[in-house]
Amino acid sequence: MNRDLYAKAIKQATPEELADALALMLEAHASPVFGAAKAVEHEVAALRAMQRLGAISSDPDEYELVMSLRITRAKARALLYQAALRSRLSQADINSSLRQLLSAPRVCKEGDKALIEVADPFLMDCLRQKVRQLGFISDGSFSGSLAKVSVPALAGLINALLSSEQKTNAQKMLRRRGVRGDDLASRIVSIIGGLSRHAAGAAGEKFSIILGDKIADFFADGTNITFGWVQDHLPETQG
Repeated sequence: MNRDLYAKAIKQATPEELADALALMLEAHASPVFGAAKAVEHEVAALRAMQRLGAISSDPDEYELVMSLRITRAKARALLYQAALRSRLSQADINSSLRQLLSAPRVCKEGDKALIEVADPFLMDCLRQKVRQLGFISDGSFSGSLAKVSVPALAGLINALLSSEQKTNAQKMLRRRGVRGDDLASRIVSIIGGLSRHAAGAAGEKFSIILGDKIADFFADGTNITFGWVQDHLPETQG
């Protein structure tokens, strides 16, 4: 590990940040009694202390840990996973993280699949479980930090993560705009299909489009969903 990483952070930290970081480090030694904690507990404690000092970002990916801590990618992913397991995340927290994930620029569509880059290995497992719960196949479609799902699976994920109020408002808005589909999920599929056809153009060449910023619109204020991009990217013929 590069000593300059934490040495500079320590010098720049406030007394409160230093006290918090020290408390995090010492807490591992007292759980449950001095000397009984496993090595992974001390590693997670050190990671959290460095995050408190600002030496490591609050939401790091494995590449940041590889470069900052000089560890392997496998070790970095394992450390992130262990830290997440100890965060006591509620289902609401997980759903919020999934919404942020789907709203990120690292979500795109290529061909008939949606590609989702997931830096957090714990969140990847949460995503996989959600896909399975919705009745879609995840085996073989999740590899490393990249998840590959069908457009209906992506639409199902978006639908599952909306609040009841957002679903009601989105249904009304999309119905008024003539988006075809029997339910909200199928209407989202129709929108993505229209967006794809617009991007492909007359040439019909293979292309990749960023979906994250568009998906973010679905998670906007449930009382003010405008979907201005829908009108530009709908199929020419609506049912």
